Amino acid sequence: MPARLRLVLAAALIAVITFGSAPWAAAQSTTPGAAGGAYKIMKVTLNSGKTINARWNPCQSAITYRVNLSGLPQSKKKAMLKTVRASFVRLSRATGLTYRYAGLTTFVSTSKNLAKQPAEIVVAAVARTKTDFPMTKNSLGYGGVLWSTWYGNQGEGAAVVRGYVILEAKAIQQLKGGWGTGTRQSNVILHELGHASGLDHVSSRDQQMYPTLTASSPSGYGPGDLAGLAKVGKKAGCIDIPSYVSVRDLR
Repeated sequence: MPARLRLVLAAALIAVITFGSAPWAAAQSTTPGAAGGAYKIMKVTLNSGKTINARWNPCQSAITYRVNLSGLPQSKKKAMLKTVRASFVRLSRATGLTYRYAGLTTFVSTSKNLAKQPAEIVVAAVARTKTDFPMTKNSLGYGGVLWSTWYGNQGEGAAVVRGYVILEAKAIQQLKGGWGTGTRQSNVILHELGHASGLDHVSSRDQQMYPTLTASSPSGYGPGDLAGLAKVGKKAGCIDIPSYVSVRDLR
C-alpha cells in the first residue's frame, strides 16, 4: 500500500471561553483525573478506524512559538508578552515538553493558513474579526490544533503539527493581569494553550478547561488539567513519524 498523508484541523473540538454562562453538553464524557479532577483529550481517528489521543511528538527538540500583539496598545504589549511566555513555562512543567520562543509576528491563524504559520504555535492578541474562527462578541479566546495522520507500508499514526491561540484583544484587556483565581488574562491563556496541546472542555468548574471563565476559575491548571496534559506530554512516549511526514513541507 502506498504511503498516505492527511492533515486534519480539529475544528469541531476547538473551544471558546466566554464570560457568564455558556451552553454545555451534559452528556460529554470525561476521564477521572488526579485528586478527583477530570480531563478530556481530543481524539484522532486513524484510517483503520482506531482512535488515539491527539498530541505533539514529545521527542522533537522543541516546539517553537511566536506571539502577535498587534491588537494591543503599545503600553499593554510588554506585560502581555511576559504573561504569554510565563504561561508556556507552566505548560512545559505540566507536559514535560520544550517550547522555544521564536519572537514576535504579525501572523494571525485562520482555518486556511495553519500550515503556513511562522512557528508551530502562534498566539495572537487581535480583534476577533481578524480570523475566520467562529468567535462571538462574548469570546475571550479560541484555540486548537492541526494534526497529520498517515497510513501505508510504514504503519499508521498521527501527530499534532500546529497549534494556535486567538486572544480577543479588546476583551482580554478588561481582565486582571497577574496570577490567581478568577477572571484573569493568565487563566484565559492557559485555557487556550490547553487546547493547543490537545485538551478539550470538561464539565468540572474546578478545572481550567471548563468552558467558561468565572470569578472562581482556578489559579493555573487544576488537578484534572494536569492529568490530561501529562497524558499528551513527554510521559506518553515518542511518536514514530515516517520520514515522508515532514513538518518543513507544511510551511
